[in-house]
Amino acid sequence: MSQERELKFRLDPALHDAVRRHPVLQSMAQPPQVQALQTWYFDTPAHTLREAGLALRVRHAGDGRRILTLKSSPAQGLQLARGEWEFDIDADTPDAASLQRLSETPLARLGDVDALASQLQAVLGTRVQRTLWWVDWEGSQLEVCLDHGQALGGVTPLAPSLLISELEIEFISGHWLHAFDLVWTLAQDLPLLISPISKVQLAAIAAGAATLQLPALARELPPHEQGGQAVADVLQQATAVIAVGADLLHDKALPETVHQMRLQLRRLRVLLRLLQTTGPKSQRAACRWLRDEWRWAGQLLGAVRDVDVCIEQASAPGSTHATLRDGLAQRREARLQALLTYLRSARFGRVLLAQTRWAECWSGGQIIATEMSTEQLARRLLRLHRDDLHLHPQRWGELLAIWDGLAATPIDAPWSALHALRLRAKQLRYALEWLAPWIGQSLGDEGKAWLKLTSALQTDLGKALDTHRLARWMISDPSTPPSQPNAFSEQAMRDAFKQARTGLQRALQAARGKSGEG
Repeated sequence: MSQERELKFRLDPALHDAVRRHPVLQSMAQPPQVQALQTWYFDTPAHTLREAGLALRVRHAGDGRRILTLKSSPAQGLQLARGEWEFDIDADTPDAASLQRLSETPLARLGDVDALASQLQAVLGTRVQRTLWWVDWEGSQLEVCLDHGQALGGVTPLAPSLLISELEIEFISGHWLHAFDLVWTLAQDLPLLISPISKVQLAAIAAGAATLQLPALARELPPHEQGGQAVADVLQQATAVIAVGADLLHDKALPETVHQMRLQLRRLRVLLRLLQTTGPKSQRAACRWLRDEWRWAGQLLGAVRDVDVCIEQASAPGSTHATLRDGLAQRREARLQALLTYLRSARFGRVLLAQTRWAECWSGGQIIATEMSTEQLARRLLRLHRDDLHLHPQRWGELLAIWDGLAATPIDAPWSALHALRLRAKQLRYALEWLAPWIGQSLGDEGKAWLKLTSALQTDLGKALDTHRLARWMISDPSTPPSQPNAFSEQAMRDAFKQARTGLQRALQAARGKSGEG
């Protein structure tokens, strides 16, 4: 099978000149070629090719050539490797004879080529100016393409369009990982943000035939028996979620997008903790660095998410906290701007690139100990996290006693300890959710029981801590009327205290049931 391997990056158009002037391209590449490319994508009225994960195009090059290309893309991940078959044709539209030359490709699964050719019509397009450099990097041949133009949501002059501004590094020959090395050098100076969105997908979005949305979370991937490949799949899928989430936040910073990106980062850091503790020693520094970088990103997302939760509470029907909304909205905007600045930065681009390269190493078997099965990973992960909660009736009974003793002064309760406890519950829950496909098979009833307990505990304590945070902000927020903060905050604090006590009671009941106590 023919295969295309490339790295694709989003790029601010204002940085195009910086790319052209970059010392690597000026000193190590051949003089650039500038091409005007017009491309039309073909499909049937029933979108047969798109539904099959295929893209069929005819590209008109500046030298008069017309090139027919079929591409097939994986359903998940960053689309780093795709099936590609192409050849010159003499017509503007694919005909039965040209489709026959694709009989050994996935196109053959769509049935009779004559019937297919008769239904094909141009539906989407792109128009770009491409600046192309050929680079010999450590003996590998790479093609660097700077594309600027439009993704066309139709074939008429008035068709809707979206901006294309991309840098592509296509692997031609040699060693595939050298492409990452070249980009890493460029990324020291440029905010190159890896993207799984292809030009035809962008055109479909312009046409309204598709929407930009978060890919499936890594924990939703089908199970893979081989541990190294499972790690590679999760790392690459997590990168795709984070990259697309950053695009969505720039377009419209919806609370749900913030929430889902934060969840993805937390689950990702759980996996990195496992690999840092039980994986090959040679990879522990990489795990530590990635965990630290994603902690920083998670803190920025968490700062926005905390305000979003309080806004939801203040906006709930019957809420007495309406006076807080304006102050909370201002607080959210300030925190959101800090997050968006980070998501446009070279630092963010480098950590995405580093994780992508690392995933390729796991997939390619270049990291030792990849013979570990995914079941072994699942059991190690459970052992790593389950002791964090110390699920014992005496411990939970003591916590409840402390809480009961502070019923008259809930503000004095050990809220920081409750927060730490919730974080442990989250870590175990996310670990178990990542392993959801293997819970029944590998971990049995014990894994299911732990997942149920940690889900309930995280939910109960989360509600309590969110209400407690709102109460604190009510005290400090200048928009709260002077006559109201004490009454409002005291009631919110009492509500938080009751919610926390409910969570501790449920944990005690679960602990007693697990230990066999009555």
